Amino acid sequence: MTHDVKWREVTKRDTRYMRSFTCTSAPARTERGTVGVEHQVQAFFRQYAIALASRAKDQGLDGRLMIAEDEQGIAAAYVHRLLAAEEYRELEIQANCPVRDLCFLAIAERYRVPADTLLGETSSPGTMADEAVNEALWDIKDRAATAPLIYVTGLVDYRNAPSMRMLARNGFNEISRGCPPPTGDNRLGRWLRLLR
Repeated sequence: MTHDVKWREVTKRDTRYMRSFTCTSAPARTERGTVGVEHQVQAFFRQYAIALASRAKDQGLDGRLMIAEDEQGIAAAYVHRLLAAEEYRELEIQANCPVRDLCFLAIAERYRVPADTLLGETSSPGTMADEAVNEALWDIKDRAATAPLIYVTGLVDYRNAPSMRMLARNGFNEISRGCPPPTGDNRLGRWLRLLR
């Protein structure tokens, strides 16, 4: 299923608009009092995504923040950038092959299929997420069209089961759990997909 959305790159002029992006309405705090993963992602897109993409561009790391829009506003968003060599020391990379980080990806809450929905009832679970990740992969491939191979990585919190399922459905494999410095967060797993 393809959704009726239009993709475009975000600019600094979209700062206020990005604050309207809603990917969750669940309570912000978990039972343990910590901020939930979905709220962290939502806060990233609302407050930090434009700055991260701009900073990556300024550093020569080709940051891209893209959104899909429908008649109700932002339907999905993703941001990716090149990784500097010191950010992926644990990976064995072929020469002349870029490594891009799919930093964040989220879909609007209205595109999420409720957990109690039967398959085939309205749409398949994850269709908008799959569409968004595939759009991101095409964009990544376009950014390095002459490279023989592109390494696409992403860090996912192990508590974020929907994101892990989405990556697995789309050809990513978890290659490590717990990140080395500078991230150093043992709740994160690194996922990888190779694009030719």
